This record gives sequence, structure tokens and C-alpha cells, in this order.
Amino acid sequence: MSYEEGGERQWGCQLMQNLLATSKKVRLRQLRCFVAVARKKSFVLASEDLGLTQPAVSRSVRELEQVLGHDLFDRSTRGAELTPRGRTFLEATESGLLQIFQGVRSVTGEILSDEIVRIGALPNVCSQFLPAIVQTFKGEYPGVKVRVTPGTNADLLSSLRRGETDFVIGRLSSSEEMRGLVFRALFDEPLVFVVRAGHPLSEGRATLQEALTFPTLLPPDGTIIRQELSRFLSGQGVSELPDVVETTSSDFQRSYISRTDCVAVIPRGVVQAELESRAFVQLQIGTDAMRGPVGLTTNPDLRLGPEAQHLVQTILNTPLDTKSGILDRR
Repeated sequence: MSYEEGGERQWGCQLMQNLLATSKKVRLRQLRCFVAVARKKSFVLASEDLGLTQPAVSRSVRELEQVLGHDLFDRSTRGAELTPRGRTFLEATESGLLQIFQGVRSVTGEILSDEIVRIGALPNVCSQFLPAIVQTFKGEYPGVKVRVTPGTNADLLSSLRRGETDFVIGRLSSSEEMRGLVFRALFDEPLVFVVRAGHPLSEGRATLQEALTFPTLLPPDGTIIRQELSRFLSGQGVSELPDVVETTSSDFQRSYISRTDCVAVIPRGVVQAELESRAFVQLQIGTDAMRGPVGLTTNPDLRLGPEAQHLVQTILNTPLDTKSGILDRR
């Protein structure tokens, strides 16, 4: 442990002691706003997520900083970047809010984890192997409710930290975003360039430059998939895309590809069925250059019921086609 890390840990312990003395000044609203801004890295996005105005979120965070006597965000940078002490406080706050959430659920008699299994999953995962696994699970536990919530990787991980989901199936994020969570890989998923059958580029070997002359269908900025694509394009000397439609909706993606001349960059699993039926055509661009691990992420601070634990083990033990992320029935 470095001297700086040791100092921040010591500050964190001292901070918690100070909070005991000043706890009446700290409000749950302030902590929720702080965590939302830290995870979204934006006061605007945090306010949308919380259903509050941006000034209200900013005011809550500033009030919390005044109580603590330290800045939690570095406001000299673009976005909302945590200070070293902000990162230390985030870890303690998330753990504390999770304990409060679980306590409230148990006292109010809300459905406990062993009566409902809550899964957060990327949209492409929802359309791949997950339906078959849930079908098998429901055959074994018909009385257990299963709730599948799709979302972006960032939103899913935030939900997991708040204890709103039992586990998440998504792509591996940065070390900062995965801090304190446990990731177990299931398969490597490629991103592919896809067009509809009959598209001007569907015959022959298209180049990246040719593909970029058409409208591009992409996941939004800030998503893991978009970051992987940006790294690939930067390596090819491409810094800007002139004509873009952004979405994380699998249904919209498939429909838009079918009816337009767009070139979509998309996880292969989302369009696996269309590729096999030849309704879509994969362009041979960036083959195997954009590939990222998809896995199951759990929160060690979150108690899972026996049914949820069983489903986790089922998913981890299910043979998958490592190229497409769908059940391997061989």
C-alpha cells in the first residue's frame, strides 16, 4: 500500500468517526445524490436518473461537502470526476445505502430475495441465452418470481450496487466501475458491422471507408460497446462519424437495419437469428478486432437467496457458444 493510499484510508476511518458526531446534519437525499453523480459522472444525468432538477442535485452535493469539510468532486475537470477522498467516501456510502435498503425491505415485509430473483441484463443478453435459462429455472421453481430488467452497463451496475438487482449479466467495465464487484466471464462477444440483405454493400468486400459513407447505427456515447468501437475507429484514423442514429433498443436496431441503408455496429448476438436466416449480412470489417468479455457480476455485500444462488450457478455452468453467446446445444 502506498503512502497516499494509506493516508486516504486513514482519512476514511476518521471521516466515519466524524460522521457519527455530525450524523444529524447528513441527509439520505444528499447521499443518494452524491452516489448518482459519482456513477453517472454528470450532474445532469444524475438529476434525470433521480427525477430531480439539476440545481437540486448540485445543492444536495454541495451541502454534503460542507458537512464533510472536503470537496468530493474535482470541478476543474470536464464532467464530475471524484477527488481521492470522494472515491473513498463513495465506497463507504454505497455499502451503507445497501445495508439501509436491505433493512427497510426486511422490516416492511417487501418480497425478499429468496421469493423473487431480479436480473439486470444488457438488451442483447435478454434476447440470447437468458430466455432459455429462465425457462428452465421456472420449471424447477414455478413459485419464484423472476424479474428481468434491461439497461446499459452503467445503469445495471448502479442498480446492483443499490441492491435493486441480485446480479447483472453485461460486459466487463473499467476497473473503477467494477470496484468492489465480482465479475465472472461467460463468453467473448464480438461487435460486427451489419447491413440488410440487398444493401449496396451486401455483395462483395466492403471497406471501412465505404461503410462510413452510409448512415451509422450505434450504441450511445458512454456505453462500453461505444467505447470499444471508438478505440477501433481511432486506430483506423477515424475521429468523427457524420450521420449517426444512437440507441440501446434491440427491437429498434433490428427494425431500423431492415428498413434503411444504415450500417449498424452491433453485438453479434443481437442479430444472430437474422444473420443465420440471411436477412442481414455481416460486413468483413474489423473482424475479431472488437471483442469484449460478457459475464455475470455480483455484489459481495448483497445477500442472495438460495434460488438466486441456484440460478447464478446454472448460468455459470451452462455451455455457451463463445462466438455468439447463445446456448451451445451440441
